[in-house]
Amino acid sequence: MAGLVSELKFLVPWGHIAAKAWGSPQSRPVLCLHGWLDNANTFSKLIPLLPKDCYYMAIDFAGHGLSSHRPVGCPYYLIDHVSDVRRIAAGEFITLACSMWKVGVSHYSES
Repeated sequence: MAGLVSELKFLVPWGHIAAKAWGSPQSRPVLCLHGWLDNANTFSKLIPLLPKDCYYMAIDFAGHGLSSHRPVGCPYYLIDHVSDVRRIAAGEFITLACSMWKVGVSHYSES
């Protein structure tokens, strides 16, 4: 699966949210959410070890990795990252999440 990596960009009002994806978009979707002070590349070594019948997409949150920073004066609160997930993810998906997302996933699923 290592050879099937694609880089994506989702437009947002302040620039873009970058992502990496592995597998076929027609497969079962898995959204990979990195932790504090990290980026989508944290999943690069893990994804090839996981089941091949899924479509894994790891996003770089605003201000992380290859994503645009928020405008000066805008916060980077967890709830803002949850809103970013809402901007780019649709439908049902499995989450594979690190650290801060123990709480973030519950915020996403509650609303």
